[in-house]
Amino acid sequence: MGIFMFVLHVCAVLVCILWLAHYFKVSIVQILPVFVCALVLVLYGLAAARHLSWIDAVAVAVLILFAVWYISRPQEEKKSFGRSCLNNVTQASFITAVFTLAAIAVCTSGKVVSWWDDINFWASDVKSLYFLDGFAGKYGNVSPEFGDYPPGAQLIKWWVLHLNPYAYKEGLAFVGYYIMNMVFLFPLLKKLKGWNVPVMFLTAAALWMLPSIAEVYGYSGFCADLTMACIYGGFLLAVTELGECFDKCCDRWGSLFLYGRCALYLGVLVLVKSIGFVWAVFGIVFMILYLRSSRNTTEPEAAAAVISGEGSESRKSRKIRRWFPVVGIAAVPVLTGGSWLMFCLFMRRVTKTTATAVKYMTTDEYGISGYTGEFARAFLKAFVRLPLHKDKTIAVDLTPLGLYLCICLIVIIFYKTRMISETRGKIVLWFTVISGALFYAVIFVAHITIFATETQYLEASGMISSIERYGAPFTVGTLIFLAGVWIEGADRFFDRKDQQGIGRFVCKYGAYLCLILFVALTAGYQVGYDGLVGYRSNTQAKLTERAEMIGSDERMFLDAVKVLGTDCSTRVCYIRRGDAPRWVNNSYAAYEASPVSVVFKSINLNDAPTEFMVQEIRASHAAYLYAEETDADAGEVFDRITEGEAFACGVLYHIQDDGTEMKLTQVSH
Repeated sequence: MGIFMFVLHVCAVLVCILWLAHYFKVSIVQILPVFVCALVLVLYGLAAARHLSWIDAVAVAVLILFAVWYISRPQEEKKSFGRSCLNNVTQASFITAVFTLAAIAVCTSGKVVSWWDDINFWASDVKSLYFLDGFAGKYGNVSPEFGDYPPGAQLIKWWVLHLNPYAYKEGLAFVGYYIMNMVFLFPLLKKLKGWNVPVMFLTAAALWMLPSIAEVYGYSGFCADLTMACIYGGFLLAVTELGECFDKCCDRWGSLFLYGRCALYLGVLVLVKSIGFVWAVFGIVFMILYLRSSRNTTEPEAAAAVISGEGSESRKSRKIRRWFPVVGIAAVPVLTGGSWLMFCLFMRRVTKTTATAVKYMTTDEYGISGYTGEFARAFLKAFVRLPLHKDKTIAVDLTPLGLYLCICLIVIIFYKTRMISETRGKIVLWFTVISGALFYAVIFVAHITIFATETQYLEASGMISSIERYGAPFTVGTLIFLAGVWIEGADRFFDRKDQQGIGRFVCKYGAYLCLILFVALTAGYQVGYDGLVGYRSNTQAKLTERAEMIGSDERMFLDAVKVLGTDCSTRVCYIRRGDAPRWVNNSYAAYEASPVSVVFKSINLNDAPTEFMVQEIRASHAAYLYAEETDADAGEVFDRITEGEAFACGVLYHIQDDGTEMKLTQVSH
């Protein structure tokens, strides 16, 4: 079954990308991120309907429709399609992309979950998707404190996990995560020509290592900020191609791909993380500014209008119509992001961060942190003096400020050398300067408001971690964008037809050699190595550490909830002794319990009257109750609402509540 599932989906993917590449006359590496975005949106709809596994039927339908299409085509069109497929699959760009994905899949499939944020949400949520075949029901999301975190990247993880229907394998979720990230870097390969294996290998390595210049968390955990960075960078690069189409008034099908790609990128960007809407806004602003600088002055259209007797109003209408697709692009993230917010509203999914932010904006319950000065000093020191990655490179360890200035310098060089027109170069420069400054300001404001209690950020060593992680969409995204601009425009420096030997080699691969060199001089080697291979030496230690986080109380609880199975979207209220804070253990227990949702309440039952407990249980919106062993007399609290025998700790109870009266019924194993 597992092999069949793998072959089925691989064949469906190949059919889709080959047909799309043929239809739109672009390379497969340009189609791959578009396909992944479309797949995310299809899975999003299926997940909302709690039928993710129907993607198998979709794959079968794709193969059948393709077979019907192919059989019905004229012989000449079949030959044209065959030639197109042969040309696409033999391109160096496609071979490099396949090699990269295969290497990543093989190397990272042994990873295990260890990052704190993964335990809290990203891993527990995708585990819930796997077992529930879609989104949890009302009050059933497994991470109650992070309920409105969007599911975009989670769905691709699920898709790869689904290829092994026999068991939940954490490593496959990492494979899905890295696929989601890497495909948005693959358009950088589109100008790779010739089968030079060393160059292909080094280019693949450079793409893997590129994010490590400015971000480290994405190599060890499911860091959604890195996924946003890859999509955002891909979008900025796609806008430059759209700008060329805007200049030349491309044909309908060519423009359909370019506009559609931008729309899909933004539609998925807001489904990766809640803050994605900020980057979507930045992207839309960039797109509008970039397209407004179009070199197309519409003189041909004006001349045609004069000949045909049309007035200036007609010309104005045509100009307005040119912007209709741009409005459509901007509308897509509103629709996808809005649909998720509506879903969260109906299903009562909320996050404590969102709730805190809303309270900041609507009440005076919170104020600016009393440690604002300390936060400012830590932020300034980290921003100016500390490297973005913790490893030493052979040349440059860039600080946030250093990378910010480096990015600005590269943009200036690009437009001074006419790789970007001067007008658009200035737009890119000012946009980069202002968007970077704005988001670094957002990061700082977040630390003195929403994250004011996170005292680890009072030290520069803690603050740099926050800057590198939350700033990744700007730093990594902009690096991807600039790499794409370089690859596209560097031919003018290396295109020398009369060169021979090493000179010819440099002319052919000069753009990629420069990219490889830049990454080699600035990347975090150890981070990239550990993310791909080195993690294996610590895998068992991480599993042992996780096991140690599950104490005897948590194990009894996990044994008790096994009766609920793994296909049940429900919530359990877990009453813990109030003798010590155990929020770390709670997170690990919640991950192990997924897809069952758990709400933890630490209460001293000696001081908890029945009426108080009823309100606490009711506020948890749980369908089941579990109280761990305690020295307190639990019967004094629960016997009045327990049916049958006296209430017992360490036992799972079903909650029956009509809003006025609550009854607990023991669940038998």
